[in-house]
Amino acid sequence: MARQMIATLLTDFGTRDPYVAAMKGVMIGLCPDVHLVDISHDVPPHDVLAAAFVLAQAAPSFPTGTVHLVVVDPDVGTDRDILAARFGGQVFVFPDNGVISFVAGSMPLEQIVAVRDKRYFATSDPSGTFHGRDILAPVAVRILLGLDLRRLGPQPDKYKLLDLPPVAEPPGELAGQVVYVDHFGNVISNITEAAIRHRWAVPDRVRVFCQGKDYGPLRGTYGHVAAGEPVALINSMGLLEIAVNRDQASRILDARIGTAVRVRGADNAGEKSIAE
Repeated sequence: MARQMIATLLTDFGTRDPYVAAMKGVMIGLCPDVHLVDISHDVPPHDVLAAAFVLAQAAPSFPTGTVHLVVVDPDVGTDRDILAARFGGQVFVFPDNGVISFVAGSMPLEQIVAVRDKRYFATSDPSGTFHGRDILAPVAVRILLGLDLRRLGPQPDKYKLLDLPPVAEPPGELAGQVVYVDHFGNVISNITEAAIRHRWAVPDRVRVFCQGKDYGPLRGTYGHVAAGEPVALINSMGLLEIAVNRDQASRILDARIGTAVRVRGADNAGEKSIAE
């Protein structure tokens, strides 16, 4: 049975313009059998942090050998590098702007190179505003077809990672922040289920705080509270999330990227609950 050749695309291009289709056209032209999967094209324009989060949550679901093409590139055409890297048996082709940060923190790095050899570009004179079509897309497909990463260019001395504050562990609590707001307005933090379970033997007794208000204890799912009521839970990504059943938590809680989120043991809650 022939190996299925899977390439994913993650961009901030949206779907009304020709950009995504142009990249796909280049890829299909080089490999008619490529199976293209859209991770998302609705990343907010230039939002490298959101792209990094989405990429890291989607990539582990794909099989070994998948090639991920990432084009969220506010510095397109400048002297920033384009990199190709293998993490955990999958290959990522991306601009060196920190978009690989969450992947690098969760999947082992096996190989990384700077993309320099123009023989693998779609043209020897790539557009200064569309490296996705002229460089990243053809390079991604050539890797999928078996190109050795070492032929693309040298190993860089370093690559860029976003400055992501770690979850702090002051006495009696975990202190994190919102790192992503999804399509439903759910606010997702960088506090993991594993961190909560490591800190408290009975995680059901912890309480969750955002904007100084108590939204705990943890519930199993959205429907465990009435419509319009807030709920704190561990989502399918294994991360602490605060939602409002059938409404937009980001709007109701006035929460955004960087908003503080804390978890406290029940004995150390010490703040007024919104239910009181």
